[in-house]
Amino acid sequence: MLNSEKAEAIIVKQTPMDRATVERVKKALAKKGVVLAQSEEIDRNLISRGIEAAVLDPGGIILMHTKVSASGFFEELIHYGQIQSRRFDMELSTEIIRMEIEAQERLIKHQKIYHITDDEITVLTENLEHYKMELEEKEIGGL
Repeated sequence: MLNSEKAEAIIVKQTPMDRATVERVKKALAKKGVVLAQSEEIDRNLISRGIEAAVLDPGGIILMHTKVSASGFFEELIHYGQIQSRRFDMELSTEIIRMEIEAQERLIKHQKIYHITDDEITVLTENLEHYKMELEEKEIGGL
């Protein structure tokens, strides 16, 4: 999570996700009762929180910036799937970090499939290292 100024600066210069793909995924999710919501108001809310996407309701509402990057788009879909699988205890901070690590690793591994840019991979790699260090600190501190 970034501060809102940094998040806005990143979003403005990043390559947005292909609109046709976004619309195709929106329709597919809607058939399953899941809402992928985007609007200028949602953009402002996400930016104020330093993020470009979020699962608002695990039951079926995903918020995404109208200029969401491929990595941001697919990361949130990965998180939605993780939440639906109930493999992680959302009450534990270490489990949330594990979700982030898993998502970052998956995005990096499937860069070509997800059409993630090299610039995004740089950020994902930095995030992955950050989350790994954070998890290690929490696990050591919890002993």
